[in-house]
Amino acid sequence: MTLASKPMTMSCTFSDIAPEPDKDRSAPPQSVPQALGRLRVALDDAYLRASRQHGLTPQQAELLCAALRPAPVGSLAKTLRCDQSNVTRLVDRASKRGLICRRSDRVDGRVTVVELSAKGRKAAEAFIATLEDQLAALLMTWPSERHDDAVATLSAISAALDQAGDATSQDDDGRSEATLRTR
Repeated sequence: MTLASKPMTMSCTFSDIAPEPDKDRSAPPQSVPQALGRLRVALDDAYLRASRQHGLTPQQAELLCAALRPAPVGSLAKTLRCDQSNVTRLVDRASKRGLICRRSDRVDGRVTVVELSAKGRKAAEAFIATLEDQLAALLMTWPSERHDDAVATLSAISAALDQAGDATSQDDDGRSEATLRTR
């Protein structure tokens, strides 16, 4: 998939993306940004429901999923699009709950590597299974080609949004202001 090099400009408000409370929520979105806005709201809700079911916050669930493979805190911060200090605090809280273990990197002892404890791995896998269960009825009705197309389309959108985020202005620390979140 080739993306145009010309930047796309959009002007939209939240009301353009999410329907007003008295409007019909079943009306199909009229644009990709509207569809993505509805998807984002639905995903936030799905993450909240699934995380609560397993005694986690959505942020803890995201951290556990990101840490399924051991990674330095800085890499987790990049994956989660958070400031490293916020991820460090999130790791601290997860560590106190016995979900995460920290160790020094084997190559560079100055680097802290985060890995899941057995309890954390079990929680991450249960969270993922709950998310999968929320979609199981829909996905069972899809032929494999539609499933593959959905994965490819969502992956292309994610890559394009990541690329657009990388192109935003950098702050003094070299971090993209548009992609950093606090937790």
